[in-house]
Amino acid sequence: MPYFLSPKVLFGRGSLKRLGSEMEGKGRRAVLITDKTMVEFADRLVETVKNAGFTVKIWDGAEPDPSLEVALAGSRILLDFEPQWVIGFGGGSAIDTAKAAWVLYERPELAGKPILPKVELNLRQKARFLSVPTTSGTGADVTWVAVLTDTVKKQKQIFAHNDIVPDISVLDPEFTMGMPEELTASTGIDVLGHAVDGYTSKQQTDFSDGLCLQAMKMVFEWLPKACRDGNDLMAREKMQNAATIAGLGFGNSNTGLSHALAHSAGALFHVPHGRAVGIALPYSLEYISSNPPSPKAPDPIERLVIAAKFVGIDAGSNQDRTRKFIEKIRDLEREIGEPLSLKDAGITEKQMNEGMDTLVHLGSRDPNMFTTPCECKGESLRQLFRDMWKGI
Repeated sequence: MPYFLSPKVLFGRGSLKRLGSEMEGKGRRAVLITDKTMVEFADRLVETVKNAGFTVKIWDGAEPDPSLEVALAGSRILLDFEPQWVIGFGGGSAIDTAKAAWVLYERPELAGKPILPKVELNLRQKARFLSVPTTSGTGADVTWVAVLTDTVKKQKQIFAHNDIVPDISVLDPEFTMGMPEELTASTGIDVLGHAVDGYTSKQQTDFSDGLCLQAMKMVFEWLPKACRDGNDLMAREKMQNAATIAGLGFGNSNTGLSHALAHSAGALFHVPHGRAVGIALPYSLEYISSNPPSPKAPDPIERLVIAAKFVGIDAGSNQDRTRKFIEKIRDLEREIGEPLSLKDAGITEKQMNEGMDTLVHLGSRDPNMFTTPCECKGESLRQLFRDMWKGI
């Protein structure tokens, strides 16, 4: 990628107070898209936007594992109200729903069609986009992707285009204070998956590398603290920053194998995205570090050795450091209570056997396979899913 994509990021305690001056004079109507849980926490945000001169309409129809149908419903709200700002407020699912609804508000004729980088979107003819994340995981507040589920085809549908990068992201750590421990853990491990995938991606760059490395280091240091004490505002702030830093990293290099595996398992079994990434990550790293890299792809072992050193593993051979880095990920998952296998996540052997062909089909077609640093298909992919179910 010969460019670097980023919205304007307002971060740190009190960042919401700086939003009004960014919006003043840039329209009169705004729609806030969120879910039925987070709508109860939207008062401060709504008040800020109203004080900037806007009439605000709230739509709380976003759902976990967002579907294309829900995004279309959101777009109809936008078409009716005609806002100059669309605001995604909540976790990654709410922000992805808002992104997709915004795209379909700007370009309703594209409903049901692939939204890919080569499509001429020309967004912002009607509205700008503002993201306010309330979880610390997806990086959706700064990326050019929205991931939906086609409930008919039982597969992920990805909106992927540079135009989808939000105009502004507001990181106010107080919005993350109410996250339960389980959600803190699963979204936090997603940050690590983004950072590691982004660092080992075929499309990694000098600009993405530093962001991915820093995000990894922050997750290992701050995620256990955020899980142990949900009222630790410093830990919440650091994890929120880490999520967006990782988002900027992989948003400019792309994710890889762990996300191809996780998207497939998530679409078929409805495993939450962050949890699915956490399960897939160690197995994906074992695979890419034991298979030859594709032409022009970075050497995964060289990459993982550097990552290991950056997070404090600085002894042994390259293979030892790679193994210790992968084990450090599993140790973190054990510490925060995340499952290490699909079996531990509640997927039965019968479900796995019956769904295996679908998993392999979905995985082989996932866009993240194209940025994975080595080939993974056929029986190798099938064995990876078996390993993900059985565990170590």
